[in-house]
Amino acid sequence: MLSIFERQVHYGSFQFFLHFCSHNMSTCVECGKAVQNLYTQYGKDNIRLTSCDRCQQFADKYIEHDFVIIFIDMLLLKPQVYRHLLFNRISQKGKGIESNVLRFAILLILFEVYIKWFRLEQCCTHSDSAFVQRPLYYQYIYILSLCVLEFAVFHLSICLFIRVLLRHRAIRFNYVSMALVISSFGKMLLILMVIWNYEQLEYSWLVSVITLASNVEALSVYLDLSHISTLGIVLFGVACRTMAQFVFLVTTYEDIGMNTRPFLQTKWLIL
Repeated sequence: MLSIFERQVHYGSFQFFLHFCSHNMSTCVECGKAVQNLYTQYGKDNIRLTSCDRCQQFADKYIEHDFVIIFIDMLLLKPQVYRHLLFNRISQKGKGIESNVLRFAILLILFEVYIKWFRLEQCCTHSDSAFVQRPLYYQYIYILSLCVLEFAVFHLSICLFIRVLLRHRAIRFNYVSMALVISSFGKMLLILMVIWNYEQLEYSWLVSVITLASNVEALSVYLDLSHISTLGIVLFGVACRTMAQFVFLVTTYEDIGMNTRPFLQTKWLIL
């Protein structure tokens, strides 16, 4: 029958998926309709994927796909992959942040610290900077504080905007934050530029565009809003984050040796 598909899958991959979705409310990744189940398991490595009654497509084709395929579809901004990750991979009954998403969020913050530090060293290589002469632990704590502030302001401002915009809807803001974290995977692409020794990271703005587009797609899928609406929400968060950067640099005033008003020279901050 066309409504059910049977295929052998790698047992380890299936168990990995089963670990995440054992208590989830299932959702069709093609049309977003709630479905009773995503698959039927008949043996150790034998499952049948269920099709959706509305669209007649497989409810979640990503069950049998490797992470590489999922990552490629995330880069291609396919809404199906975000429905898979946000509705079928993450438990929908939790009140906090999923442990794996939390670890990824911490990784993103630490990665931003490294990138900003790397940018600062590149910008101040030929300058007499008082900041780079300070102890390494001081530099690290300073940039870490900035990155944590940026992360918090970005998420809180978006949640606040959504609360005002969708005040008549019941929104679980912990899932909004998880959607933003998962869709910020594009920031990890900057590590390739560091490995390849791009001295000024000239093309890092492309990574920012990818991240922005991913944030918009993820929120559009989770909130069921148009891309224009979610773009406005994300841009509001970006504006608040940029303001927080300036406020932090003005109030803490560190001479990074770039000009007489270093807080106005923020190229090394942009990610």
